[in-house]
Amino acid sequence: MDTPQGGSDLVESNPSSSPVFIVSNFWKELDLEKEKSLLDGQGLRIAENLENSQKNRRKLAESTRDFKKASAEEKLRLFNSLLKGYQEEIDNLTKRAKFGENTFLNIYQKLYEAPDPYPGLASIT
Repeated sequence: MDTPQGGSDLVESNPSSSPVFIVSNFWKELDLEKEKSLLDGQGLRIAENLENSQKNRRKLAESTRDFKKASAEEKLRLFNSLLKGYQEEIDNLTKRAKFGENTFLNIYQKLYEAPDPYPGLASIT
């Protein structure tokens, strides 16, 4: 049984284990253009969520100022709506955080699994 002496003999006999093949196959299966399109959509949604959050915070700040200026009787009437506004904003912020975290973790996982392209590129030079 002959064993190949150099690594190049092994690569030549099994091209699917070559660094170039591994890197090329990974990026082919990843479909970078599709991923970019998904990231564009997610980026737009993140920007939209940020804008909505800023608007909601301004409304809550205004409602809080109104509540502080109100008389004791009016405070009783305004309290439930103010509390509901804060609860809704907390829910929205939680959803926003989950979306951002999931978006990051999704791309992180894909990049973490990506083979280092340097060995493949270095082997063709």
